[in-house]
Amino acid sequence: MNIAVIGAGPIGCYAASLLAKHGHQVSVYENHAQIGLPIQCTGLLTSDFDQFKLPMESFLVNTFENVEVYSPHQKLEVKQKEYLVCRNKFDNFFGNLAKKEGVTVYLNHSFLRKEGNELIIKDSIQNVEKRITPDIVIASDGPLSPTAKAYGLYHPQRENYYGIQAIVEGHFDPASFKTYFGEKVCPELFAWIVPESSTIARVGLAMRKNSRAYFDKFMAEHGFTVKEMQAGTIPVYHPAQQLQKENCYLLGDAAGFVKATTLGGLVPGLRQAEIVVDCISNHKNYQQEVQPLAKKLKLHLLVRRILDKFSDRDWDTLVSYINQPKVQKVFEKYTRDNPIPLVMMALIKEPRFLRFGKYLV
Repeated sequence: MNIAVIGAGPIGCYAASLLAKHGHQVSVYENHAQIGLPIQCTGLLTSDFDQFKLPMESFLVNTFENVEVYSPHQKLEVKQKEYLVCRNKFDNFFGNLAKKEGVTVYLNHSFLRKEGNELIIKDSIQNVEKRITPDIVIASDGPLSPTAKAYGLYHPQRENYYGIQAIVEGHFDPASFKTYFGEKVCPELFAWIVPESSTIARVGLAMRKNSRAYFDKFMAEHGFTVKEMQAGTIPVYHPAQQLQKENCYLLGDAAGFVKATTLGGLVPGLRQAEIVVDCISNHKNYQQEVQPLAKKLKLHLLVRRILDKFSDRDWDTLVSYINQPKVQKVFEKYTRDNPIPLVMMALIKEPRFLRFGKYLV
């Protein structure tokens, strides 16, 4: 089949490479001049990334042993192996992976609109419009996906976060990254300090609104000066999101397949890419086959609805519960990409977590 992938991010290019391996003729259309730029993501990966068995040496920046969690009056340290990647190199790794499989990648090519069975693509270099008629369209063009909107697949109640991040200089422990929670720090999510090395770190936060004001305050309180600014829109998973219509499949941020607790989408997106390729190549029901992954994202969303109502006192209480050795062991065993056993085992070890269920009423 002739397949068009709209968007050359890592999720879209990974799907393109797998589809080409299955014998399909695949083209990728990217509106930017380069793959991987501008950078709009911190680049943290849990150890669940190991499942893809991909070489990391070309894009790995740092490997963490611990995550430090700060509530207003409490501190927690959990042993977790995590990876920090260079998003430019990471994205280009998947772009090159696709090209090696025979995928044609068109840069400076933007999706404009849909007319019947045709897609209209703008070639910004030649300043012309091109018409293509693919058998399959994969919308992997980000949280505001024009392709999803053109197919009537963009859920009207979807929400987005707005993330801001800076590269800063300082003195850091490269074995740990830090997260900060609380009403005064970042009431809708958390702030982070993620070291690339002992002298360079990525510092940021994300909110549905007012992210810049809280970011500036966080930077000032820690005495950081911006070396480089990065920003991006991050979708919130919506359980009623339709993933396929006509010949179009949604993938990654375009599908809102992001963990609502942390806004991480790389691991679930790559897994979703494998599922969509299997469905296209073997004539399976995409909406049905993706349900095991969707269940994990629904649990993240449920937890997010609870956390959104937290006070500073709640954050301190939560951190104190997790700080118990019996609970810490659970958080060390299961990553946030594996939320179902993580939540179930944590509840077994500490039933007082159920107290927070009042916020679902």
